Formats: sequence, structure tokens, C-alpha cells
Amino acid sequence: MLILYLEALVAIVLSLSILMALAWVVQQRTGNSGWVDTIWTFSLGLVGAGSALWPIGGIPPLEQHMLRSRRERYRDYQSRTSMFFPLPPQKGVVT
Repeated sequence: MLILYLEALVAIVLSLSILMALAWVVQQRTGNSGWVDTIWTFSLGLVGAGSALWPIGGIPPLEQHMLRSRRERYRDYQSRTSMFFPLPPQKGVVT
């Protein structure tokens, strides 16, 4: 599984490198360095959104979440909320 993540990371790095090389070409041809910031912004947004939606290992992220058992999801929910609400509410206690 680690290899899949490394492959995805390499794909992200290569995509951004190619897009920034394109930004450099645009800057050299136009002489306007403002294009570099614009291209970087859109490149980062597109590659970020694409990498967030691209499934790693063949299973989309939402389905990976749904494959977990109900007990595992509840345990995760408990661990996340316990840091904000450390004690369970007691009957008759008003805070």
C-alpha cells in the first residue's frame, strides 16, 4: 500500500513540475511574470482536486469509509468527540 501512495506522490510532483515548466515558458514568451502566479494557483487547485478525487488502490475513498464496520466508525466517532466532551452527561445535571 505504501508503494501506491509513493506512486501517487510522484505523479503529483511530476504534474506540478510540468505545469510550472509551462508557466516558465509562458513567462519567457510574454515577458510578464504575473502569469507564473496565476498558473501556479490554477495548477495547484487542479492537481489538488484531482489527487483528492483519484482513487488509490482501486477503491474510491468514500467506499473505503463505507467498508469499515459500524463498530469501527462508532469508535472513531467516540475518540474524536471525547476530546471535546470528556465526560458523559449525567442525568439531572445542568451545566
